[in-house]
Amino acid sequence: MGKTSYNVSEVKNQETKSSEAPDEVSKFRRFLPQILASTAKNFLLLDLGLSVAIPTIIIPALRGSLANADPTEMLTLTEEEASWLGSIAFICQPVGSVLSGWVTEPLGRKLSMILVNIPHIIAWIMLYYAGSLSELYTAAILLGLGVGFMEAPIITYVGEISEPAIRGILTSCAGVSVMLGVFIVYFLGTVVTWRVAALICLTVPLSTLVAICFVPETPLWLLSKGRVDQAEKSLQWLRGWVSSSAVQDEFRQLQQYSANSNKCGTCQKKNIPCIHPPETIFQRGKELLRHRTLKPFSLVFLLFLFLNFTGLAAMRPFMVQIFQAYGTPIDGSRGTVIVGLMGFIANIFMLLSVAKMGKRVVCLISLTGVSLACLALGFYAYTTLPTGWSSFDKHTDSELDGTGTFPMILFFGISFFTSFGIASIPWMLLSEVFPFKSRGMATGISAALNYVMAFITTKTYLNVEHGLGLHGAAWLYGSIGVLAFIFVYFFLPETEKRTLEEIEMHFSLKGKTMRNIEIQKKSVEAPTDVKVDGKIENSLAASIGSMGCDNKGFER
Repeated sequence: MGKTSYNVSEVKNQETKSSEAPDEVSKFRRFLPQILASTAKNFLLLDLGLSVAIPTIIIPALRGSLANADPTEMLTLTEEEASWLGSIAFICQPVGSVLSGWVTEPLGRKLSMILVNIPHIIAWIMLYYAGSLSELYTAAILLGLGVGFMEAPIITYVGEISEPAIRGILTSCAGVSVMLGVFIVYFLGTVVTWRVAALICLTVPLSTLVAICFVPETPLWLLSKGRVDQAEKSLQWLRGWVSSSAVQDEFRQLQQYSANSNKCGTCQKKNIPCIHPPETIFQRGKELLRHRTLKPFSLVFLLFLFLNFTGLAAMRPFMVQIFQAYGTPIDGSRGTVIVGLMGFIANIFMLLSVAKMGKRVVCLISLTGVSLACLALGFYAYTTLPTGWSSFDKHTDSELDGTGTFPMILFFGISFFTSFGIASIPWMLLSEVFPFKSRGMATGISAALNYVMAFITTKTYLNVEHGLGLHGAAWLYGSIGVLAFIFVYFFLPETEKRTLEEIEMHFSLKGKTMRNIEIQKKSVEAPTDVKVDGKIENSLAASIGSMGCDNKGFER
C-alpha cells in the first residue's frame, strides 16, 4: 500500500458528519449502553472483593477470636495455618493473571469473563461444605486463580468499549465494586457464620454469568478476528443502539486501526500490506521488551509495590485480631465492617474527585493520609501497649478496657485514604498506559506481580509483627508510604483528560521522565493536509488514539 492522501474538503466533510452523528442521540442514550456493559463487568469485581475479604471472617472464627463463634464448628487454625489461609490465594493469582493475558486474545474478552466464574462457583460451594484444612486451602486456591484470570479481560474490556469522555469514570468504578464486595463480606461476618456467608457469595458469580451474556464483545477484538459484521453491530449497541450510519466514521477508523495493528513490525514501519505470517507468541512477547512498554511497566510495578507495603494490605486478613490487640471500644468484627464501609465511601469520593483533581493529586492526598495515620498508629502502640503485645495472642476486653478509641479512628482513616487513591490508581493506569499490542500481556504480568507482592506482605505480616512489634510494623508501612509520596510526586505523570495516543507518545519517548503529558494540539485541529505514511498527522489519529490505537508505529 503506497502513500494515501485525503482531500481537505473530504476530511472536513467527514468531520462534519462525525460531529453531527452524536447529536442524533442524547448523551444519556449514547453513554447508557457503555455504563450497562461496564456494570456487568463490575459484577466480576464485586466477586473479587468478596474473595479478597473472606479470609478476614474465616480466620477469627477458626482461631476462636469471635464471641459469637459457631459452637458446632469443628475446624481450627494455628497462627501459621491462619497466615497461609490469609495469603495462599495471592500466590495463586499470578498464575491466573499471566495466563489471562494469553487466553484473552484467542477467546475474546466476553467469553473469558464468562469462563472465569467457574472456579469461583466451585470455590464458594467448597467453602460451604469444607470439612478439613485441605479443602479450605483448595477453595482459597480456586478463588485466587479466578481472581487472576479476571484481570486481563476486565481491564481490556472497559478500555475498548468506552469513549474517552467517560473512560475515567468507568475505570474508577472498579474500585467501588471491589470495596463493596469487601464491605458485604465484613457485614455478613457479623450476622451469619462464615459458611453461610460463602453460600451467599455464591449468588454473585451465578448472577455474573447471566449478566455478561447480555453485553457485546468488543468491536476491536471482533475486527481482529475478521468478524466485521459482528463488530459493527457491537459498536452500534455500545453507542446507543443506533443504526450503522450513525457509527460509520468511527467504525471506519476502527477498521483502519485493526488492519494496521495486525501487521508485523516490519510491514507496519514501511506501511505496506503485511506479506508475512501472523506474529507468533514469541514475536508478540517481544513487544513487552520495547521501551514504550517497559517504561509504563516500571511505573505500575512500583505503584503496586507501594500499595502492598503501605496501609491495610498486609493487615487485612488479621484485622479482627488487630482491633482486639489495640483494645478498640467496638468488637473486631464490627470494626472491620466500618473499615469496609470507609473504603467504599472513599472510592465514591475518588470517583467524584479524580476527574477534577486528576490522578496525581488524588494519589498524593491518599499517601499523605495513609502515611501519617500509620506513623501515628505506631506511636500509639509504642507508648501505650505493653512490650511484646501481639495480635496473634488472644486478648480479652478487660485487658485494655476498650481504651483504643484513637487507634480505632486511625484504622478508619487508613482504610479511607488507602481506598481514596493508592488502592485504585494503579489499576486505573493499567487500562491507559500500555500500548495496544502488548496491553493484554503487560496487564496480566503487572497484575501477577501485584499478587506476588500481596502474598509476600500478607504471609510475612506474622514475622514482621513478631520481629518489630505492633508499633514497628505500623512504622514500617508508614515509612514506605513516605517513600511512595516522593516517588509519585516526581515520577507519576497525569493521564487524566489525555487520549491514549498522547499517553503512548509520552512513554515512547526516551530520556528524562517528565510528569506532564503534553496535549497534542495538532490532533484536535482541522488538518491542512492528511497523509498516511507510517504516521497519521490529523484528527483521525487522535480519534483512533483515544480508542487505544497504535498508529504512530513506534518501534522503540
